[in-house]
Parts: sequence; C-alpha cells; structure tokens
Amino acid sequence: MTESKRDGIEKRKYPRVKADVLYREPRLAPRKRAIYDISLGGVRIHCDEDLEKDRQLEMEFILPNGYVLVAIAQVRWTSKLPEGSDAAYAVGLQFMHLNPEAAEELKKYLEDVS
Repeated sequence: MTESKRDGIEKRKYPRVKADVLYREPRLAPRKRAIYDISLGGVRIHCDEDLEKDRQLEMEFILPNGYVLVAIAQVRWTSKLPEGSDAAYAVGLQFMHLNPEAAEELKKYLEDVS
C-alpha cells in the first residue's frame, strides 16, 4: 500500500472527505457500493477484486442528488482488508478524466459536505 503521508506531510493535492456517494464499475461489479472517501482528485473504494496497479477503469459515481459522474480512474494502490470487512480490498483511485461539468458538480457537493 502506498501511503499519502510520508514523514507526517500530506501529499494529496485535494483533501478527501467521507461522503454518501455510491460507485459502480459495470465490468467489475454491476451493483452499487458505497465509497470510503472522495476528493476532486480521486477516491478510495472497497471491492472484492485485487486490482492491478496502474489499471484504468471507467467508473460511475452516484451523488446523493442523483447526479451520475462518469470518470476514468487509475488504480494507485491496493491493500488487503482484514477478515470480516465489507470487501476483500481497499483501493485508491486517481481520476484521470472527469469532464468539466462532472468536476464542477463534484466540487459543489464536496463543498456542501465539508
């Protein structure tokens, strides 16, 4: 697992927040699942597949107001979750492409929950 903090210094460009956002990756898991946290730069999800680092996925993120963001995200790290967790792996994804309208909608939502 690659940590975002090294020597106590935060390296993320955008702070992540816990949010009531669902995700779906149609080829990976057609059902909707809750995310762990999200920012304008990326998201942490829990899933049952050990995703290969640098793999790109087309993802859908469903905001509480029903808006669906479609993004291309790249796997930055994976970490095995403890037995009894809601999934097998935690996965850090970086947004590689998020259209301007979707980015603005996500920004508004994050401002509201911060």
